[in-house]
Amino acid sequence: MNAADEMTPKERMLAMLQGKDTDRLLVSPLILNFASRSLNLPVRSFCTDGKNMGDANIACFKKYRHDIVYIFSTTSTVAEAMGTRMYFPEDDAPQVETPFLQSREDITKLKPVNPEKDGRIPVYLEAIKRCVDAIGDEVFIVPVIGAPFTTSAALRGTETFIKELYTDPELVHAVMKVTTQSVKNLVDAYVKAGGVPVAVEPVATGSMISENHFRAFVLPYLKEVYAHIHSHKLPGVLHICGKIKRVIACMAESGADILSVDAIDLEEAKELVGDKVCLMGNISPADGMLSGNPETITTMVKDCITKAADNPKGFILATGCEVPIKTPHENIIAFLEAGRKFARLPVGFN
Repeated sequence: MNAADEMTPKERMLAMLQGKDTDRLLVSPLILNFASRSLNLPVRSFCTDGKNMGDANIACFKKYRHDIVYIFSTTSTVAEAMGTRMYFPEDDAPQVETPFLQSREDITKLKPVNPEKDGRIPVYLEAIKRCVDAIGDEVFIVPVIGAPFTTSAALRGTETFIKELYTDPELVHAVMKVTTQSVKNLVDAYVKAGGVPVAVEPVATGSMISENHFRAFVLPYLKEVYAHIHSHKLPGVLHICGKIKRVIACMAESGADILSVDAIDLEEAKELVGDKVCLMGNISPADGMLSGNPETITTMVKDCITKAADNPKGFILATGCEVPIKTPHENIIAFLEAGRKFARLPVGFN
């Protein structure tokens, strides 16, 4: 625990979710593949070995004491477990190499995942268990799941899948039904391992699809996912990258309790949905964490807290998306120090 903190990250999160008083706002950049740096691991070694993934996240938490520990390598993990072939660069995030659904007929081969044996999901399960055993009494361990629309795009190929919203909606819904069941299976497995799963839908960003398409092809399946997460008596968190203004109202209808937002002004997000959900965000990963400096990051942190600390349903200071792998250590420290300083409750800037 930091000297100025009166609660552990886990105590702080629980109190926030229960509407109780906390010592400060939660402060947690989206540290994902960046955690590999805490053990000087190449990303490929980090994301293909459960021991490495777990131990690196443990070391990262002990180094930075961020309020949420995420277990993640790529949004295509579920698609990979369902048959999509991935490419693993030596020191970068995994990428889709060959989508599984090469033709419409391939859907007959599509099956929901078995988390105990399919793809790299066992890697995640081992990482979650290692983290829960080592640091789970202090902080929530949060595995990240590619939600149904994003998973479906990785199974079919994103460009093809987006076109089929117009040309073959029947196929889109057929794929979405199977991926939704896969996501629910994964939620169950991650909860059993001690994790608190969250869903990410980057392909459903307003930069890619319209509000009408979101309502037709994304929202019904997200509602099913969050109802399932709530059945475990856990909160629902939804992250979508990019420009989200035209879909943020839909996001707030999904059943998610916390919206992790990227390219939107926090005051505007607060006006649009702040009385419905907790907001989370949104320091720029590229302009802030990667290419900024401690001074600019401190200014960005103060700006975010000024705009959103009074959100009726709460606010979590975070980055708008994943912390870039090459982010300088001093920028992480600046984010956390500024966050902890300015996020004391009641919020003040003295």
